Parts: sequence; C-alpha cells; structure tokens
Amino acid sequence: MNTILFVDDEPHILELMKMHFSKKYKVLTAKDGIEALTRFESDGIDLIISDVKMPRMDGMELLKKVKERSDVPFIVVTAFGSIENAVDAIKMGAYDYISKPVNLKDLEMKVERALDYLSIKRENIELKTRMRSKTSSGIITANKKMLEILDKIPEYAKKDLPVLILGESGTGKELIAKEIHAQSQRYLEPFIAVNVSAIPEDLFESEFFGYEKGAFTGANGKKIGKFEAANKGTLFLDEIGDMRLDHQAKLLRVLQDSKITRLGSVKEIPLDFRLICATNKPLSEMIKEGTFRQDLYYRINVIRIEIPPLRERPEDVEAIAKYYLKMYSEKFSEGEKGLSPKALNVLKSYSWPGNVRELENVILRAMINSDSDEIKVRDLPDEIVGNQDYMDYQTFLMKKKVEKERLYKELQKKFVKQLLRKSGGNISKAAELANMDRRLLQNMIKEVNDWQS
Repeated sequence: MNTILFVDDEPHILELMKMHFSKKYKVLTAKDGIEALTRFESDGIDLIISDVKMPRMDGMELLKKVKERSDVPFIVVTAFGSIENAVDAIKMGAYDYISKPVNLKDLEMKVERALDYLSIKRENIELKTRMRSKTSSGIITANKKMLEILDKIPEYAKKDLPVLILGESGTGKELIAKEIHAQSQRYLEPFIAVNVSAIPEDLFESEFFGYEKGAFTGANGKKIGKFEAANKGTLFLDEIGDMRLDHQAKLLRVLQDSKITRLGSVKEIPLDFRLICATNKPLSEMIKEGTFRQDLYYRINVIRIEIPPLRERPEDVEAIAKYYLKMYSEKFSEGEKGLSPKALNVLKSYSWPGNVRELENVILRAMINSDSDEIKVRDLPDEIVGNQDYMDYQTFLMKKKVEKERLYKELQKKFVKQLLRKSGGNISKAAELANMDRRLLQNMIKEVNDWQS
C-alpha cells in the first residue's frame, strides 16, 4: 500500500483528506513544512501533497528541500487563480498542482497518475541495477543460433540504431530488447514497453502523443504519452505488425521529425529515443498485401534479429524447465523438485507452439499437480502427454476437445480480422456490418489479442 503525506495548516482539511484517501492508501499528515520534512525523513513516503501557504515553512520551501533529498512525486495545492505559484512549483520539480477549492475526484486522478509514474520509475531503477550488475538477462539457452544472438547484443547495443526483432509469441523478444537497452549508453534512461495490439484504436493518439488538460472531454489533466515517456531512453513496440496503417503513418512522421505535439497543444516537443520493434508476423508479406507501410519497414528494419522457436531448440527444453522448477520451488517455499527421465522425454518431444511462455505454464501446472519431490508424466497436462505416439480413450477425448478449441479460435481470428479490414478498423461500423452488439465484438477482439500475446 502506497503512503501519502498531506501537509496543511488547517486541521479540518487534513481530517477530510485522511477520511477520503485512507480506503486505498496509508495516509500521514503534517501541519507545516518542518513537521512534514521530519515525517518524510523518518517514514517511507511515496507521494507528498502540500498546501503552499503555511507557517514556519511553506510548501515551496518544503518542495525545494524534498527535491534535494529525493525524487518522490510532489503535488502542490495552490490558491484559486494563483497560477504563478503553480508554474514556479513545476519548474522546481513538482509533479503536478491542484487549485483550491480542491475537487476530490480531480485529486484522486492526479494521485493515481503520480503513483503510476513512481512505480514505472522504480521499475526502471530496479532494471538498471539488475542489468548493470551483470546478472543473467533471463535468456537460458545452449542453442547455437541463440548464443550467436546473445554474443552480438553488445555490438547492437553500442550502435544506437533501430532494431527489429522477429519471432513467434513467447520466444523472449522483450527480454532481448531489454538486454539491448541495458547494455546501451541509454541504460540510465527509461525503457518503455508497449504492446501495440493492446491499445484501443481510438486511444492511439492520446496514449502515444499525450494530451493537455481540456484537450477533449474527460481530459482533466496533462498526460505524458509513450513517445515522450521514452525520451532519452528506449521505446519497445511489441506486435508492431498489428498497428493500423494510419497509425503507422503517424509513427513514421515522429521518426522522421524527432518531435511531437501533445493533443490540445501547439508546442512541439523534441524527442530522442531508440526504437526497438518486435512482431510475430511476416512484415514483408504484409507489405505486398498493403497492410504494412514499406517506408516504415525500412525505418525499423536496420538491425534485424530473428529468434528461433523453442521447437528448433530442443537442447534448451531441459535447462529452461529446470530453471522454472527452481524458481517456483523458491517462490512457494517448497523443496526443489526434480524431473523424471520419462517426463523430460515427453517435454522434449512436444512441439511447443506457445514457446518458452507455454513451457513455463506447463512446469507451474505440473508442480501444482505433483505430490512428490519429482515431476512425473502423470503430473504433466493432458495436452502435453497426449502428444505422444500412443493414446488411450481419455487422451483421445482430451485431444478432441483441444482440437475443437483450436478450430474455434482460428475461426474467431479470421472473423475479427476480416470484419475490421472491411470496416477500416472502426469497431462501431464493424459491429453494425456484422449485425452484432459492439461490446460483444470488443470482447471478441480482446480474446483474439490475448491469444496472440
């Protein structure tokens, strides 16, 4: 639970804030800047919300002293119409400001954004520390092709050029992207990962470009977009092949101009980030079909990395399986489990359509099923065991069920893809064309995206 420190010289304001925010956060209070600074230095504070005018030490002085010690987000509460104080506070490093009388819903939104910002910042610091200490990248392999890729990462990292990572879902494309960032000169700056297929089409501009307060209905405050968040660091666009053509054009313009303008603003913001893209789709074929821009392809396909699927790396199955056995044994505080020779043979003979991600899931399920210190064939999921050369009647029924589900998924993917193509990507129009409820179609699209992730 995050801890918020409210600072105000009016006791009834502090009591109101404590009553309102204590449902979701640990709330501490202070009546002036000196008391707040003492609490800040002794308690683990995640966010400070402070009035400006207070006795002994005002909010601006408190902001200055906090920023000398830490980068904890700071929201300033200013008198109505006192824009000068707000501007000065932002220049001094405040995350945001809010005017009196305080609208609690607006403040809730600002608190959530500030804590999200803090969470991302802490994750990046943790990543930098882990990567710089030369711990494992998280990629376990004895495969010759994978080892060649890992050997080239320092060279790729040094060149600061766009990277395109190709590979099936679950092969570890994001791990490769993180390792390139960690070994680059940008390692102290943010690594921003975005799953393109997970962003609703009508939110693309607000998510990527950000917006100013009042830019559109519901824009109650400023938002930093993904492009700006990645400034000086690395932007990782996963599933770039799912990006709509008009959005591809906007991305290309940003790459060409190295600047953006937030929605609701006319001010241009210069950018400098490294772009790493990944996809499990054949972009060259999509160019022929007219669903991917050739000029964007040339922009992103400078350094190209192709990750082999797990079925082409049988030598990795045992090492990866044992890694997850050890990891989950430690996580669940159990003695480390082994893997019987027969169970290992079953794993090695399976084709792994879901790659490393599927193998992790299988090991976790097997551990839950196992009642001994060794994973046996009986502990493995039916769809894995049913892949063997023989099958009994129960295995046949299980495989029949799996096959029905696979065919259903393929049909749904085809239905959604054709419908969105015909409607130009407009979900409302697509629902109308299919004579179905818009929400039902949105759920179907989400299911398809989940299957592909």
